[in-house]
This record gives sequence, C-alpha cells and structure tokens, in this order.
Amino acid sequence: MLEDAPKTSDWRALKSVYDSAFFCSLGFFVVGFLIPIIAYSSMGASATEVALVFSLLTLGVVIFSPVAGKFAKRGRRRESIFFGATMRAVAYLGMAASILFVDITLLILNSLIWGLGAAFYRVGGDAEISERVLTENRAEAFGRREAANGRGAVIGAFVGFFVLFSFNGNTVPVFILYAVTSLIGGILVIRKRPPLEEITEKTTSSLVKSVIGIGIAALVLAAAIDTFISALLSPFVELYILEVFTTDILLVALVYLPGGILQGIFGGLMGRFADHKSKIVIVSSAVIVGAISTLGLVFIPTLFPFPFDLVLVAVLFAIGGITGVMAYTVMSSVFGTAYEGRASEGFGMFEAAMGLARFTAPLVGGLLWDFLDPTAPFILVGLSGFILVPIYAYGMRKYEQAVKQQT
Repeated sequence: MLEDAPKTSDWRALKSVYDSAFFCSLGFFVVGFLIPIIAYSSMGASATEVALVFSLLTLGVVIFSPVAGKFAKRGRRRESIFFGATMRAVAYLGMAASILFVDITLLILNSLIWGLGAAFYRVGGDAEISERVLTENRAEAFGRREAANGRGAVIGAFVGFFVLFSFNGNTVPVFILYAVTSLIGGILVIRKRPPLEEITEKTTSSLVKSVIGIGIAALVLAAAIDTFISALLSPFVELYILEVFTTDILLVALVYLPGGILQGIFGGLMGRFADHKSKIVIVSSAVIVGAISTLGLVFIPTLFPFPFDLVLVAVLFAIGGITGVMAYTVMSSVFGTAYEGRASEGFGMFEAAMGLARFTAPLVGGLLWDFLDPTAPFILVGLSGFILVPIYAYGMRKYEQAVKQQT
C-alpha cells in the first residue's frame, strides 16, 4: 500500500513558490521574443547561430539538472530555487552587456548561464510543489504555477514593451529590469520558509516498480521526442511570422496574448481538470493540437488574407496553450507520484532528458532553415507530432495500471 506523505495539500507553503514564479517569469516572453530578433537582425547572426543561442539556453539544463536533483533534496529545495533565480539574474545582466558590445559570443555564454539557473530553479520548484501536495492535487498544483508563469509573462510583456519604447527601442534596460525581478523572485521563496512536510514510509512491490519503470521510460521517450520536435521551432516562430505574415513586431507579440491570458487566469483550473480526467486523452490532444498549429503556420498565409491569418494563428496558439498546460501538469503529476519522497532526483533526471532534446533540436532547425527552406522545420514538426500519440498512450496506460495495483 502506498501512502501519501502529506495528509493534506499544503497550499499555504506553496504561495511563496507561486509568487516567485510570477516575478521570475516576468521576463520570459519578452526575452524569448527579443533574443532571436536581436541576434538575427542586430548582431547579424545566421539562423544556425540563433539556434545555438537557444541550444545553449538548454545545455545548462542538461548538464546541471542531475546536479540540481542531488542538491535539491528535502530541506534544500528552496535554496535550489533561490540559486536558480540568482543565476538567471546574472544571465540577464550578461545578455544586456552582449547587446551593448554587439557580441554574439557573449550572448551565447550567458545563454548557458541562464540554463544553469533554469536547472536549479525548475528542479527545486518541481520537487517543492510535488512533495507539498497530495497525489490527487498534483496536476492542480503544477497548474497553479503555470498560471503564475502565464500572468507573469503577460504582465511582463506589457511592462517590457513599455520600457522598450520608453527608451526608444533600447533593449538593455529591459534585460536589467528582468534581472531585478528575477532576484526578487529568488528572495521571496527563501525569505520565509515553512516547516518541512512529514515523511511516511512507502512500500512498493518489485512487480509494481517494474511496471512503473516501463511506463515512465515510455513517457520519457515520448516527452523527449515531443520536446525535440517542438524545440526545432523555438528560435524561429517569431522570425517566420515576421517574414511571412507581418513585419510589425507588436502584432507578432499580440498573437501570443490570448494564450498567455488564458493560462494566467485558468492555469489552476486546467490542472484541477487534468487531475480528474483521462491523462491519455489530455496528452494526446495536446500533441495533436500542437501538430495542427505548426502545420497551420505553413498553410494559413496562402488560405486567409491579412489580418484573418494572424487571428487564426492566435486562436490556434491559444488552444495549443490550453492543451499544452494540461499535458504539462499531467506529466509533472505523473513524475511527482512515481518519484514520491525523492522528487528532486526524479525531476532532475527528467529535466536533463528534456534539456538534451531542447539542446540538439534548435541546431537541426537552424540547418533546415538555412539549407532547405524556412518552412522545412514547421512541416517536419507538424507531421512528426502524430507519431507520439501511441507512445504516450502506451506509457500512460502502463503507469496507470501500476498505480491501480498500489491502491
């Protein structure tokens, strides 16, 4: 019989984690939006070099997530979050310096530092959330963090663009601003520490462990492939929209706004919904919607005139954002339950695997963009997405069978 460590979900303890996520995510959209444009347009980088910047953002995650998993054990999870937030603040300042000196190498280096911070922040946060709540509340708990991230990204976008235009398009103050907000996020989570949760012994048969292992292995494989094909596009979506749909940067930013608002308002509800619905259906829906949205970027411009093409893209992105958040909360809940009591170790391995996929994928996408056609990465990703559904379904079914055997 498997017993849950906390007798009730400790939502009060997680408030500072969610507040930290809000402040640390203020820069996510604008920085992710600006980096490829700055590198490509201002620094004269090739598509492959732009991809390298994004790959280095995740190389730190690959290298340091297992280290963070060992570090962020019971009693040190919040220190891991604080360290991660601090390193990301350092990276933002370094990115500002790279813009001042128009130095693509410095930008790449600070992308690696940002990845280091992301590893410690993410693994520490995943473990803290997972260990503070009951199994039946885990997806909701991760959904609440995604809601905080969504609110931060939307509000941060408005603030960031206001600062950008207030300084006549100078991006340096924007990066400095987000360095400060990231530090605030780190301080919030460590300033007041709640008592540690109780520990209870868990006994699981070797057969159940074996079934869980098979299910988790299949899910990791599917998630790694999913992450790889999605990350092919990460540096290029904005560049593609600017080339094919419109040259107005603000319009491109507005395409993401509906999805961000929905995530910020309903993230917790999405997680609660995911806690009580079919995990297979949720994850499969996210994959299919993502594939359709990606293919839509290729074919919508030829089928719909401006501005209806951008409106349709915004709708697809919003739907994809909703299903994506629910799928993320489901996967986080699954890993939190599978590694209950040692969540930092489990999430450390998981984030490393996902980071490896994110590291290699943008480089492949950059080569496809440079040497084939800008549409090539989008077509590849759109068509590849459909092969993931049976792998996800198999892994989730095995996992759910094992969970039923424990109860």
